[in-house]
Amino acid sequence: MSIFATLRRRARRSSLSLKLAVFGAAVTATIVCVAFWALSVEVRANTRRSLTGELTRNQRALQALQARNGDHLLFAASLVSQSPPFQYSLKEYQLEANAGRVNDALVREIEEELRPLSRRLDADLLLVTDDSGRVFATAGDRAVRVARGTSIAALPAIRHVLDPRARADTGELAVLRLGDTHLEVAAYPLVQDGFTLGSLVVAQRLDSAFLSAARSTSNADIVLLAGSSVITASDPAFATAAVASSLAGRGADGRVSTVRLGDEEYVAAPVSLGDTQDGRTVRVWMLQPLTRAVAALMKPLRAVFLLYGAFAVLVAGLGAGLVARTVLRPVKRFVQYMRSGAATEQRQGRFDADAEAIEVRTLNDSFNQLMDSLAARRRDLEQRTAELAAANVVLTDEISERTRVERALRESEAQLRQSQKLEAIGTLAGGIAHDFNNLITVISGYTQLVLMRADKVSPVADDLRQVIEASDRAANLTHQLLAFSRKQVLQPTVLDLGDVVNGIAPMLRRIIGEHIELHIQGVESLARVRADRGQLEQVLLNLAVNARDAMPGGGTLTIATTNAGAADSPRVALIVHDTGVGMPPEIRERVFEPFFTTKEPGKGTGLGLSTVYGIVNQSGGDIAVESAPGQGTTFTIMLPPVETIPCAERAAAPPADVPGGHETILIVEDAEDVRILARRTLEERGYTVLVARNADEALEIAAVGPIDALLTDIVMPQTSGPQLVARYLAVRPLPVIIYMSGYADEALSQYHIDPHVVFLRKPFTPAQLARTIRDALDTASASSQRSTDAGSVGAAAD
Repeated sequence: MSIFATLRRRARRSSLSLKLAVFGAAVTATIVCVAFWALSVEVRANTRRSLTGELTRNQRALQALQARNGDHLLFAASLVSQSPPFQYSLKEYQLEANAGRVNDALVREIEEELRPLSRRLDADLLLVTDDSGRVFATAGDRAVRVARGTSIAALPAIRHVLDPRARADTGELAVLRLGDTHLEVAAYPLVQDGFTLGSLVVAQRLDSAFLSAARSTSNADIVLLAGSSVITASDPAFATAAVASSLAGRGADGRVSTVRLGDEEYVAAPVSLGDTQDGRTVRVWMLQPLTRAVAALMKPLRAVFLLYGAFAVLVAGLGAGLVARTVLRPVKRFVQYMRSGAATEQRQGRFDADAEAIEVRTLNDSFNQLMDSLAARRRDLEQRTAELAAANVVLTDEISERTRVERALRESEAQLRQSQKLEAIGTLAGGIAHDFNNLITVISGYTQLVLMRADKVSPVADDLRQVIEASDRAANLTHQLLAFSRKQVLQPTVLDLGDVVNGIAPMLRRIIGEHIELHIQGVESLARVRADRGQLEQVLLNLAVNARDAMPGGGTLTIATTNAGAADSPRVALIVHDTGVGMPPEIRERVFEPFFTTKEPGKGTGLGLSTVYGIVNQSGGDIAVESAPGQGTTFTIMLPPVETIPCAERAAAPPADVPGGHETILIVEDAEDVRILARRTLEERGYTVLVARNADEALEIAAVGPIDALLTDIVMPQTSGPQLVARYLAVRPLPVIIYMSGYADEALSQYHIDPHVVFLRKPFTPAQLARTIRDALDTASASSQRSTDAGSVGAAAD
């Protein structure tokens, strides 16, 4: 804050008495200053008039003196011109000149006659010119010389006296400039027998003597000016170009005027002496200092004004202060009365204003009205405040509830958007995986057929095995895509999650490395779940690999199983926690997106967590993630429990040659390459194989003869596999039904297929196809035999 702002703030906060005292003093000081200014203006005007009058008188006196000097010079010139010797010599010179001769002796004789005349006239120079204005004789001061033959015809006075029309007995005044010397001259015509023979010029120098004579007529400074050049001045300070330029354009009218020279003003009066031969006017300027004269007059007045002005300001300030105290005393009493009720915001009695001025009484009445109005408003405000407080409680509860609902709604919307996004991506991934399964089935199947016929130790056999291994890896990739899209064909069984974790723990320790500790936690009475064991192991494997990558410097990986959820909705929880670097929110929101990875190129496919998401959802569960930078990551999987005891897993049949058969198999597959592969595989094992591209062809073929087994794809154009089975069973006996697809679970949920039906997962190998067909036919045959035996036993009992 500046010092001026501080002073203004303090001035506004000062007392009214002080303000009135200062105001009175300021007004008085202003009046004194204005009076002093008016006096100074009047003094200046009077001084200027006085100096103007004085210079006007001096101007007239100098003009009169110059007129007398001119008359004296002209009179002297007339006397010289009428002298008989001079007249005779001049006549002789004229005759010689007319004859074309110049008689120097005659010129010296004329000059000798002029010298005593020059001394008697106190002239500085005497010149005699011929009728053309050329000088032929001179006399006077040797310091001022004019060469013979010099023409001064340009001098206005010479032109006038040599004019034949001019009067013969009159002269003319002018100023002759010879270098830096200026002379005041009087020219007189030389006339004989009515003819002008030449002129006589009497000259006096314009020098310090001239200035002294001019100064004697006045008490002013004198400046002699020729055009815009100073010839001489009484004070050297005026002999400057600045003074000359200030005075050069003035004085033509001869009036007295005011001129500023430097820092001062002067009253100046001009007197013209005439023009030089080069046309410059020579003037005498008389200068009186106006500024100094005014200052000399104002100095004593200023002291008097300061003394009396200060006294007046002091008296005015004290008087204003006393008046303010008297006037404001009742106002202060009223202010104290108002302050007395400020603490309780109520009036403390009534203020007695009957004996006070009308302004105080009006102020008291207004204050009483204001306090009455405020009391009424206070009562209304208290009532309104109570109402608003009650309404605020209700509104706060409503806002809290609305905030909770909006938060839950936003979370639900976010979950819905995420679910819809993942569902859309999953649908795309499932469709791609389904098509790839068909291609992989054909590639792997034909490769294995060729491998069975090839020499086991030949290089070709090794190449074929590499193709099979690559097909297996491609099949695993499509399995991950199907798991993410929740279209993977699962083989669920009743499991104990603790057993699954303990069973895969040794493998997990090898995968995560020795720098990471693995802790397994569980409970004894853990509820069972129904899920695919292999897929759950895949979930644990993917989560362990992610945890390992998040702990490059080592850490702890904890896998826990426990019962969770409420009594009405129990859950079995699988919790995987690591002490790694954690994830920021923007990455945490995208971890389940397929192909999203933060690893370097070539080190991750981006399908690990998306596969986990798909397996968990396909198993009927939910998965959540909690993570923050520097605080590790926790994945929590919730699966629904089941009451069934765990089922013992049937050991897979050892790989061996699968026996064939002689039954009739109808294959319904819209993919031609898969259809051809399946037909060739079964025909090589002795089966009678019929093929159809769609349901209509299948029904036409089935009408020809009996069918022992129907192998059909689930998803086909126009008519699906389950729809074909329904139409077939409507008119013919029930054959062995075998479905093949990568969308088995979806088909079951959409077409309500018996969960115990036989499925063949794509991609499959020829051996898997033959074994599945053989097992299905043998199972159906055994079931039929048991039914027959049971009927025979019942008949025997009867």
